[in-house]
Amino acid sequence: MFFTNHPSRTLFSKRFRPAVLAAALIFGMLPWTASQAQQLPGQPGLQLDFPAQSPGVPAYARLELLVPNFDVPNNKRWAAIVFYRDPACVPDDFNLGRFFDVPGPQGLGAFACPLLVEGHEIWRNGPEADLAPIYVRTRNAVPNLPIWFVSWNELKPILESGQVFIGDIAGLPSLVRGSAYWYEEALYPNGTADIPGITLRSEGTLEGGGKFWLKWQFTDQGAEDEVTIRLLRKPWR
Repeated sequence: MFFTNHPSRTLFSKRFRPAVLAAALIFGMLPWTASQAQQLPGQPGLQLDFPAQSPGVPAYARLELLVPNFDVPNNKRWAAIVFYRDPACVPDDFNLGRFFDVPGPQGLGAFACPLLVEGHEIWRNGPEADLAPIYVRTRNAVPNLPIWFVSWNELKPILESGQVFIGDIAGLPSLVRGSAYWYEEALYPNGTADIPGITLRSEGTLEGGGKFWLKWQFTDQGAEDEVTIRLLRKPWR
């Protein structure tokens, strides 16, 4: 299931403008050429495949504090953190709540870590002209994409502090590490899509035995926020 864009609705206010401007700077830095982009039949815009034509989003995990209610998928009991890059590669002092870690004088940022997902971005005009893509489709590029599950009651105070470090999450007593053999995500970014939101679905195995199912559909600043997290913590029989 995917979101339906509507030209009269948008989630873009002065409150979120700094985050959107940051996205504009980020995507404007991504290397691309118009000759690499593909025109989409029946759709406006340009398609860039990542990582072949674009390095992908400069982020480590699907965790952010830039937009209210859009932190991580949770069902009030469990929260799921999807990693786009190896958790072991996340700098200890990076605040995951910032989401983006862009290249700069200090280094390559998130681009220093291998991308574990692949897919494509759709732009109206291209990274040099647009704030961000209007649509991003992502899937796992490895058979064991890391997804961590933690107690929502343990994670929520960390999110509320505004400082979320990889060590804090790794140290939570409830942490259950998962490996997704199937992951799909459809993202309509804030500031460019008519109705920003995300849909993701995943299945995989749990460390120590068992299986998980994850589904998240979020749109219109949380007007629709449906989360399914099921952990079957049993060894395979």
